[in-house]
Amino acid sequence: MSEQRWLVDTEPSTRLPVYTRLNASDVLSDPITPLGADLGWIQNILPGWNFGYASFGSYSLAESPDLTASAAIFYGHLYVNMSMSRLTGIRGGLPVELVDQLWYGGDPDIPPYVAHPDDENADASQRLQARNAWALSTEDFPELEEDRTLADRLRTERPDLSVLTPAALVARARSVMPLERVAWRGEVVATNCSAVGPAVLGQLLGAEHQDLIVTLVGAAGDVDSALPSYALWDLGRLARADDRLMAAFDEGVEGVGARVRGIDSAFDAQLEQFLLDFGYRGPNEWDLGSVSWETRPELVLGLVDRLRLQDDAASPHARLADHASATDTALKKAEDIVGDDADGRATLTAALASARRFAAWRERAKTNCIKVLHEARVPLVELGRRLFSEGRLESADHVFMAVDAELDVLASAPESIAPVLAQRHRDWKELFGLELPTFLDGREAFPPLSSLGRKGQSAIESVQVGDVLQGSGASPGVTQGRTRVITSMAALGEFEVGEILVAPQTDPSWTPLFMVSGGAITDVGAMGSHAMIVSRELGIACAAGVQAATRRIPDGTLVEIDGSKGTVTILELT
Repeated sequence: MSEQRWLVDTEPSTRLPVYTRLNASDVLSDPITPLGADLGWIQNILPGWNFGYASFGSYSLAESPDLTASAAIFYGHLYVNMSMSRLTGIRGGLPVELVDQLWYGGDPDIPPYVAHPDDENADASQRLQARNAWALSTEDFPELEEDRTLADRLRTERPDLSVLTPAALVARARSVMPLERVAWRGEVVATNCSAVGPAVLGQLLGAEHQDLIVTLVGAAGDVDSALPSYALWDLGRLARADDRLMAAFDEGVEGVGARVRGIDSAFDAQLEQFLLDFGYRGPNEWDLGSVSWETRPELVLGLVDRLRLQDDAASPHARLADHASATDTALKKAEDIVGDDADGRATLTAALASARRFAAWRERAKTNCIKVLHEARVPLVELGRRLFSEGRLESADHVFMAVDAELDVLASAPESIAPVLAQRHRDWKELFGLELPTFLDGREAFPPLSSLGRKGQSAIESVQVGDVLQGSGASPGVTQGRTRVITSMAALGEFEVGEILVAPQTDPSWTPLFMVSGGAITDVGAMGSHAMIVSRELGIACAAGVQAATRRIPDGTLVEIDGSKGTVTILELT
């Protein structure tokens, strides 16, 4: 491993040089595999992200954006280009401070904005003005449905991978990935338009009522990444209703798949349908090299194991009903603030409807992208499985330690590269647990990779009774409970029903865990992050962007979460 940089690290943009891990860890929490970086992000997703911003109207491709104008990979980790977010806000008429609050939760260490003479652009501002007007008024998003059709067709037309030659498996993976370039059009447009409604609500209601927005927006309904949670809840109900299934789960998650098979045909059929419908999802799902629910079904059964322990009163439908009354109350309060002004009332209605529509559309856009990525993943998983079973690789997942140019070698003479991939896997594992810089400025020299410390080495002040930790309001509700720090889905079995989940961040594969928790606290994230949208759909009080919560709040701490204000109050320490 280089002392300075990792194998697949990219160069920073010269025009848009400021990057952040805030919200990037919501996309890719772990170091990205070399193949996931090269074939996935560098060749396809980063260009698609740039194309998405051009489709949104932030700039024209005639401005020749760098590859890393939207995001980059440094130290083997994804960084979001903060300069691009600010540029988009400026050209759209938003103050930089509001952009930072919406996307990065107002982190106190955010680098100050430094103006560039090309930031102001009349043509882009005109395009964004038209796009924002569209965001407040449209009731359909045809490009998103086009992306959905293309992504779903990949699954229905998937060949029988078990009979393809290694060369054909590689070709299948390579042929799928370019569709990310068009799928990211919907992702970027939906993501940026999802901020329009909340921004208008913020301006309409005033600074003193910002916490009202989270409760107002509430659940959007028909959110793609929440749908697996409902399906898992139903599987949990089937397990809970059958003593034989309960007994099989009681023996532990390890090997439970074989034990439950054949006990209840309805459970078997529903599980099979679940994997067909949602198998593309999984932890850290933006990486080709990550496992998915289809490639590792025991992850699904681990979630069912937690959900079966809940009684029917914990149904997400019941929680949503409770939140619906809070949303109605918030709407009445907002209407009182606006008063009898007809234009103000019309703006309130349009902004609220837009915020809800685009929250759902943002999740659909991400789902489209993940479906495409997964269809490139599964032939590579099959290639790795086959080479490992033949004794030609030390581990099946070493396939993802290759870069794209090495795939042909893997398909023809894997033994020649197997030792290189094994060493690279050891080096890649060293990237886990690094204390990464939260912000990086490409105008300055980056700290060498070898100089980075490891998480837990630096001292951090623990919480005390009475402390009020401030994050961003993510999902409304006030709740109390004992905390459980979970930093990986591998520790799922440690979580007890009703505890308050404290996590570094959450991607949608975590969201079923929300249904067995009393509330959620995350280190990073803000109102617009993916998992926060889903927490609102599931009726879970959540405070996001509570800095170092996983390190400051011990297990068993009694806390109170106010999900609208984004506060966590420490009530009792064990």
